[in-house]
Amino acid sequence: MPRESLSLVLLSGGIDSATALHLVSRRTRVLPLYIDYGQRAFERERAAANAVCSDLGLELETLELSEVGTAFRRGHVWQAHVPLPHRNLALLGLAFSYAADRRASHIVLAVNKEDAASQKNAAPPFIDAFRALTATLDEIRLVTPLIEWDKAEVIRQGHALGVDYAHTYSCLLGRERPCGACPQCEHRRAAFAKAGFADPVLAIADGKNP
Repeated sequence: MPRESLSLVLLSGGIDSATALHLVSRRTRVLPLYIDYGQRAFERERAAANAVCSDLGLELETLELSEVGTAFRRGHVWQAHVPLPHRNLALLGLAFSYAADRRASHIVLAVNKEDAASQKNAAPPFIDAFRALTATLDEIRLVTPLIEWDKAEVIRQGHALGVDYAHTYSCLLGRERPCGACPQCEHRRAAFAKAGFADPVLAIADGKNP
């Protein structure tokens, strides 16, 4: 039985995956997936991912694996916001299995040019190695549609697609109102400034009108 043209899109609730979902949904059927692996911002991220899906009339699917993060944190005095080292290796493996179960033809990973340059588990050698490994198992293709864009360009492209960035969430702390000072908030702030748009989320966090 041939596979349908169905793309599983890994959602984090952030800028990049929201943009990737809008982009890919214009080309093919999509299956939005959020994975709870015990990250500190899980509730806010999933709420954002749900909101982004609702904008497109889609239903979000979730894998509940919070005990994985709990197990990784045991014995540590410092509690990591993101508990899984080499996170993409674990998440892509799960996504690949889920895509096979749902007979999806593609997995969409929303890594951008800056991610690829700074994170080993988002860099081209890792992506290529994962593709080579999974090609021995199935015909599901991993695609990275944002990898040639920096985050500012992702935002520009997202605005052209009509992405409502007020529905996204990036803060590591998982609070109702983003802290505005963690590395992800700072990266987000810089990207919106470079893109030439006001950030509707951090504007509220800063006590300003978006």
